[in-house]
Amino acid sequence: MRLLSLICLLALTACSFLPPPQKTEANPVVHDGNAEVGIDRAIVVIPGALASIRLFAPVLEWDVPESTVLAYRFPGVDGLELNHRIDIVDSGALIARHLNALKVKEVYLIGYSTGGPIALETARRLETRDVQVALVSSASDSPAAAIASARGALDVVRAMLRARGRELDEAWLENYRTLLYGRRHFSEEELAEQSRRMAALKRGQITTPPRRMTMAHTADLMTWYLERPEELAGARIGFFHGSEDSVFSERRTRRYARRLQAEEFHSYEGQGHLLFVTEPHLFDDVRAFFGLKPES
Repeated sequence: MRLLSLICLLALTACSFLPPPQKTEANPVVHDGNAEVGIDRAIVVIPGALASIRLFAPVLEWDVPESTVLAYRFPGVDGLELNHRIDIVDSGALIARHLNALKVKEVYLIGYSTGGPIALETARRLETRDVQVALVSSASDSPAAAIASARGALDVVRAMLRARGRELDEAWLENYRTLLYGRRHFSEEELAEQSRRMAALKRGQITTPPRRMTMAHTADLMTWYLERPEELAGARIGFFHGSEDSVFSERRTRRYARRLQAEEFHSYEGQGHLLFVTEPHLFDDVRAFFGLKPES
């Protein structure tokens, strides 16, 4: 298992030869059609590795006045070709340029997992002083991603054992259960059965991720470190994290939140990395943190 963890870690930390997002013709940033210069508010959603912007579907239902929703797409997902890689700093700079060009007065950033660091790199480059950041199941900076990769490799091995030698896709389906509720939930009969049912519904949808895509989405996170966190002093930051997150531990994430002087830390008891699946009130909590009220 140690050897497998080392192999996986080395594979993920190897540099991708794909160019950064600025070097491609297709724009990773899409919007809802309301992104006009001078608009009051911009809500920006940034998914994580191997994830789609569709995870933020509830945010599209927010009826915030004078606002636009922008989304950042990862390569190979949501209609983008796999012809570039995620660079945390460059991705943040690209999003910030879009927002600064719009001269937005208020910016609300929601970053999930790997999208959390991108949201922070965006926030530090914004010209407006009214910036709020919600970090959902967020990655911390180095060495958190390397630790997560090694532990994740062991989780996959355990999933393979639970799958009892069946196809590799079945192992990833088993690992999905760990992502839902963490490593310890299997000892609770009712919760383990719930995760089994939820995973069964995803059969055929969750498959072994392509290695090239995994590299393009995660390689840069392995070495990314948040330089000059004091530049985020003007931003209002909140964390939304599962207490049993098997990817980025709550303990390490709390330390990270303190370093960022985050205003709030919402912990979801007994829940894992996929909060957008298991917590129906997640985006209501994010909206409440932002203080965004519906039109009356």
